[in-house]
Amino acid sequence: MNIKRCFFLCYLLLFSCSADASTSVTFPDSWDVGQAFAVALSSHTSYEEPTVNWLGVTVSLDVEQGREGYVSYGLLGSFVRDVKPGVYPLNFEFTQDNERFLVKCEVTLREKKYPEEHLTVDDKMVTPPKKESGRIQKEAALAKAALNTKSVKRLWTTPPRRPVQGIFTSAYGLRRVYNGVPRGYHAGTDFRAPTGTPISAPFAGEVVLTGKHYYSGGSVYIDSGNGVISAFFHMSRVDVKKGDKIAQGQVVGLSGATGRVTGPHLHYVLSLSGQQVDAAPLFETSITALLNAMQSEIVRQ
Repeated sequence: MNIKRCFFLCYLLLFSCSADASTSVTFPDSWDVGQAFAVALSSHTSYEEPTVNWLGVTVSLDVEQGREGYVSYGLLGSFVRDVKPGVYPLNFEFTQDNERFLVKCEVTLREKKYPEEHLTVDDKMVTPPKKESGRIQKEAALAKAALNTKSVKRLWTTPPRRPVQGIFTSAYGLRRVYNGVPRGYHAGTDFRAPTGTPISAPFAGEVVLTGKHYYSGGSVYIDSGNGVISAFFHMSRVDVKKGDKIAQGQVVGLSGATGRVTGPHLHYVLSLSGQQVDAAPLFETSITALLNAMQSEIVRQ
C-alpha cells in the first residue's frame, strides 16, 4: 500500500508529545471523485472536541467509547459537479491531555467517468418563468442551509436502509441534458417508486426542512449528525415536519411526481458536509468495511 504520511503538530507542546497509549487516524490514500469515504480518530485514552476539515469545511465529530478505548467516525466525499481530481488536505484536530493537536493528511481524488442522460421535460422547468425566480432563489437558499447542517451527535449507522425497494433508474453523476440543453450533473440517486410508495429514512435523525419546491416538489431533509444529510424529492405527500425526531426506517412520506420530473420516482440525495455524493454503494457496505479499505497512521505513541 502506498502510505501517505500525516504531519502531526501539537499546538501547546511542539517537540514533546508523548503518551502512554497510541492515538491514530484512519483515512484513504486515494478515492474516486463523487464517492463517499470513511475516516476515524481512535485512541486508548480519552480525548475531546475532535474535528475534521475537508475541502475547506470543518465538521465536529462525536466521541464514542469502543472496545479498545475511544473512537470518532466520519463520512466524507466530494461533489462531482464542483470538485476536480487532485490532491486535497484532510486535517484532524482533537484535545488530549489538555493539549490541542493537529494532524495534517492528504487524499488524492481520482477521476471517475459518469455517463450522460437526455431527458424531455416541460419547457418551463428548463427555463422557468421570470415570475418564479424569487421563489426558486429562496428555495435554493433554504436547501443549501439544510444540506450544510452540522450537528455533533452521530445518529447515522451503516449500511443505511434503502428508502424504497425499487431499482435504481438514474445513477448519481449523470450529466443531464434537458430538451437538448446541457445542465448540471445528477446530484442524487433515483429509485423506481410509483406514486404513493412509502419512503423510509435511511438513517435516524432530525427533520431540518420540508417544503413544496419548484424543482424538487415535495421535499424532506433529515440531519443525522456530523454533516450527514438525507434529502427526498418529488414526494406526493410529506408526513413529517421540521424538528421531528426520525428513527431509522421510519416512513417520512409517499413518493410522487411533483417538481421537475418526467414521471413518478424518488430522488434521494446524500450530502456529506455539503458535498453531494453517490449514495448507492453505501447501501451495500458498512463503516467497518469502509475503514478496512483505508490506511491508519499512529499520530501519538
